[in-house]
Amino acid sequence: MAALLSFLWPGLGHLYLRKRRIAALFALPAILLTLLLAYQLRQGVVVFAARFADPSFSRAALALVLLAGVLRLVAVGHSFLGGDWHTTRRVVERAIVVALAATIIVSHSAAGYLLLVTSDAFAPAFDPNAQSNLIDQSTPGPSLAPGQTATPFVAVPTATAPPEGHRVTILFTGVDSDPQRTEHLYDSIMVVSYDPKTNSVQMVSVPRDSAAFPLYYGGQVKVTVRINSLPTYVKNGWVISPDDPYTTLVKEVGYLVGIPINYHAVMDLDGFVQMIDRVGGIDVNNPDVIDDPSYDWLNGGPIGFYLAAGPQHLDGKHALAYVRSRHGDNNSDWARAGRQQEVLVDLLHKIAQPSQIVALPGLIRILGQSVNTDFPADKVADFVAIGQDIPKGNFKQVVLGPPYTVTNINYINSAATTCLLNDKVAALSIQLFGTDSTWYGKPAPADTCYTQP
Repeated sequence: MAALLSFLWPGLGHLYLRKRRIAALFALPAILLTLLLAYQLRQGVVVFAARFADPSFSRAALALVLLAGVLRLVAVGHSFLGGDWHTTRRVVERAIVVALAATIIVSHSAAGYLLLVTSDAFAPAFDPNAQSNLIDQSTPGPSLAPGQTATPFVAVPTATAPPEGHRVTILFTGVDSDPQRTEHLYDSIMVVSYDPKTNSVQMVSVPRDSAAFPLYYGGQVKVTVRINSLPTYVKNGWVISPDDPYTTLVKEVGYLVGIPINYHAVMDLDGFVQMIDRVGGIDVNNPDVIDDPSYDWLNGGPIGFYLAAGPQHLDGKHALAYVRSRHGDNNSDWARAGRQQEVLVDLLHKIAQPSQIVALPGLIRILGQSVNTDFPADKVADFVAIGQDIPKGNFKQVVLGPPYTVTNINYINSAATTCLLNDKVAALSIQLFGTDSTWYGKPAPADTCYTQP
């Protein structure tokens, strides 16, 4: 009986044996661990689960789980040896104690293994120095192109934490998963900015075909260079930048949208599909019928994608089509950018549900393999907590289509391109971000849509 009671709670068996001092010695660490767990759960189960995105938190939890297991083993063994039993029951009691000890070892080892896997899985995703296959990090060219002069980029340096209580801005990019392509094409480019002063989020999607844009360090790109392939141009030396390829994209998007970007997050589209499936799909409200006869599922099967208007439940495969399709009636690059914002918000809300705790191990594996970010791992849970408290009405979602752009400007080879009207985008930036905007109190960049370098 004493061993069973100590199995349920360390020290309880000793209390049953009236050994109060020893009971207190075993019970006190267990009480402290329980209080620590209660403190970590103060913001809810979902926020607690998000804390395991930080590898250091997972490793600390691993150590505590193993220590708790040792404490329980010692408590069970000590209370058993200190008990009073009859010889005829010794074999049965020993069998029971062995079973209790085995249960402790198996349960704590399993929990420890899960925490170790979690730590190892998340570590690459949050390692800013990791050589991810999702981004180009080659050494930048030695100098700017002829005629270009470096101009200050009025922004918080990439990957630098903003001061406490200040706006935090993240660039989310999705990498085209077409296996036939060797270069990185960032077909989803979305700026998400959180303003703690107003408890609001501003989301701005940049068309992937944006071209002829001014560069943050001086000059402009040609009309044949699209922003989704800018890192490839830098990597190959076709565009000379003072920064590495992906950092060039991060700073360029921040310059065009007019908001300093603090962090980035890149996701492979195949990982996106797996994540949607792992959480059981998502619910969207499709504003218009999608009938895209040219949509390629990238699996060798028949092409074409159709989705009726109205509420829809989508699995990963169809959610990817929902955010990638851009051809057919009532469809365009801007329409899909708006759907990308919708899916991101819906996915965040879905993951934030307590019912998704059971999906956590699978999500950990997917995120570790399919995401690269320089966002601090120890801040993830804090922002999950913040996200739960932002009313839906405090999300402002904008796609930089008309009236902020003009289209089909590539008069060289007639390929479809988009050009940002810099003065209108600058005005929008001030409207969205106020004094945090790069263009607040400053002249907007000159129009570059019909001028060639």
